[in-house]
Formats: sequence, structure tokens, C-alpha cells
Amino acid sequence: MSQQNNQKDEEVDLGNLFNAIGKGFQNLFNAIGQFFMSLFHLLILALVFIRNNAIKLGLAIVLGAIVGFVLDLNNPKQFSSTMIVEHNFNSAQQLYKNIEFYNELVKQKDSVLLAEALDITVSEAVKLKGFYIGPIRNENEKYELFDKFVNEVDTATVSRIDFKEFKQGFTDYDYKYHQIKVKSLNNSIFDKLSTPIVNSVESNPYFNNQKKINDQNLLQNEKVLVKSLSEVDTLRNIYNEVLITEAKKAETGTNITLAQGAKKTNELELFSESLKLNKDLISNNKAKAETTDILNVVSSFSKVGVKESSLFKKNTFLLGIGFGLLMLLFILLRQLNQYLIDYKR
Repeated sequence: MSQQNNQKDEEVDLGNLFNAIGKGFQNLFNAIGQFFMSLFHLLILALVFIRNNAIKLGLAIVLGAIVGFVLDLNNPKQFSSTMIVEHNFNSAQQLYKNIEFYNELVKQKDSVLLAEALDITVSEAVKLKGFYIGPIRNENEKYELFDKFVNEVDTATVSRIDFKEFKQGFTDYDYKYHQIKVKSLNNSIFDKLSTPIVNSVESNPYFNNQKKINDQNLLQNEKVLVKSLSEVDTLRNIYNEVLITEAKKAETGTNITLAQGAKKTNELELFSESLKLNKDLISNNKAKAETTDILNVVSSFSKVGVKESSLFKKNTFLLGIGFGLLMLLFILLRQLNQYLIDYKR
């Protein structure tokens, strides 16, 4: 009897559980359905509102666009040009600070100091409208620098830092290439700006000292590699001569025992060492070429800039949208006022 009662109790409990789960799902689906119905209702109300006020909104947008168009016609044309540079000796941060300094002078309209900094006339400096800089982002650079980091540090350090942590510490300054953009009302000024901007970094004593040390290290490394390569080639020649002599003696029935050093060395090992030294020498020459300057100019400013013609920055677009939003706000406030009047009644 007791077993039957226990089975009935379990069936009742399971039934209640399933009923509760079913009601829970039903309530969830009802809530989701109600949410979408509310969204649909709001969309319909918005469409009705736009339909009832389409003429007012349209006139406001057109009026704003006309005013903006007139202002755009009267505004002087603005031009821009870009320069791409590659930094050495961690000089990117200094370059960014210099560009930000030039842009701040433009904002403050300090044309005298700007002309002095860029070695141009004051009349040319007056027409400069902005300096901007940013990295040319390439995700592959992060992997390359992490691989270089792994090869340069000890195993214990690598075990504590993974690529995710390395990536989080990666800044804009760490990218290899950076793009400098200048805006001006003068379309022929850009070609004069490349040298002053580059010199502003290369004249820094700290970076000059870093370059001097780097040049000395590369030169010393080149001497060591050339000497080592010469010694390996000499050993290869001696080894080949011994092998030839041994082969000739072997033909006459005379055995020659090679020196102890020659026994441990063979032509393949010497060739591999020579090949490695040649690769190291090539890498050293490449490093010399890449670090000839503190800033490598990949692409200089063009002699003639490009006309700035972004639609979203034009007064025609901005004032058109602005007038439309003001009209929308006016209509909403008017309807709110009417609702408050009706509510008091």
C-alpha cells in the first residue's frame, strides 16, 4: 500500500513539475510575443507621425540644405595630402607629439610659431587647417613582433606572457608604418612640409645617439661576419686540398691520416656554416639599409593636394539634418504641450 502511495506521490510531483515548466515556457513565449507586438506598435506610431508631419519635416530639411549649400559655396576649398613614414629607434611617440603640437598651433591660430616650426612663411601657415597622424594597422605585425619577442627573451619570460597579453600591450606607436595627413587651403604647400616634419624628429639628440650606436654595432657585426666567412672559406679550401691529396695517395696505395680537426669536420658542415654566415651578413646589410634614417619616408606628400569633398562634413548635409531635427523637436514639444493641456481638463 505504501509503495502505491509513494508512486502516486511521485507521479503528482512530476506532473506538477511538468505543468510548472510548461507554464514557464508559455509565459516566456507570451512575453517575447508581447515585446515584438510593442515594437510593431511603436513602428506604426512612428510611421503615422512621419506621415502626418512629412511636409513640415521635408520643408525644414530642404531649408537647412539650402542654407548649408550657400555656406559651402562661400567657404574656401580645402585640400589634403598624406605622407607615410616608417619609424626607427622607437621614435613614433616623438613624431606623434610633434604632429599634435602642429595641430594645436593651428587650433590656436598661432601662425607665427607654426611658420617658424615648419620653415614656411606666415601667409602659408595661416592657410594650414589641420595635422593628423595614425598608424597603418596590420594584424600580421603583431604576430611578427611577438615572434621576435619570443626569440629574443629567455624561456622563463616567454612562459609568463602569451600572445593575448602581448596583444593587449600593443599600442599605436608599435606599428611599423604611420600616415600623416595635412589639410590646407593652399594646394601647393604640401611639398614643403615633408622635410621639416622629418627633421623635427631626426634633429633629436637622443635618437641621433641611438642611431650612432646602432651604426657602430652593425659595422662591427659586419666585420665579424666577413672575417668569420673568410675563415670558413679558408678551412673549406684546406679541407678540399687534403681530400684531393688523400685521394691521390689512395690511388698509389698510400694511406694518409687526416688531422684530428679535419676528422671532426666535413664539407657539408663547412658549407652549412658558410651559408648561415652569408644569411647573417645579408640580414645585417638589410638592417643597415632600414636604419639609415631615424624616419624612413615611404611616401612623401604630393605636390598637389586632393580636394576635401566628404558629404557628411558638408554644411549642406549637416544643416539639412540639423534643421530636420529641430523641426522634429518643435513638433514633439508642441504635441507634449497639447497633451498636458488636455490632461488638465
